[in-house]
Amino acid sequence: MEDALSGDLGFRLSRLVRRLRTDWGGRLLALDLNQPQAAILRALHGRSGLGLRELSRLIGTDPSNLRREIDRLTKRGMLLVVPAERSGLKATLALTKLGEQQTLEVLKLRNDMMAQTFDRLSGSDREALTALVTTLETIVGIPDETLP
Repeated sequence: MEDALSGDLGFRLSRLVRRLRTDWGGRLLALDLNQPQAAILRALHGRSGLGLRELSRLIGTDPSNLRREIDRLTKRGMLLVVPAERSGLKATLALTKLGEQQTLEVLKLRNDMMAQTFDRLSGSDREALTALVTTLETIVGIPDETLP
């Protein structure tokens, strides 16, 4: 007999996401990064000239929280805030050489975690899961962008 929680898809999805986030956070400890910092590095990888608002939208977080993490990454030498050339224009963000190196380490951890988790699914199951997640993102209003 199913209880109220085991039959509740929302609860089960939340539990799954919490577990994946906990595992991801644990892996990032080896790089002395937290999850928002890793998301910033991943979002800026291969994208130059993003402003704070675009980055905030891409990651799906509040700009004030993002600013705090940007400041921390800047102090650690991984990120540059490039001032606008003219007043009234926005500053943009760029990875430093150290930031690029750290991003490659983050991506390696991510690929290892994905392999250990999702590579255990068949190709058709991965495709079906990807399609369902895309549909759910659309339903809840997450923009159709490549997420970090």
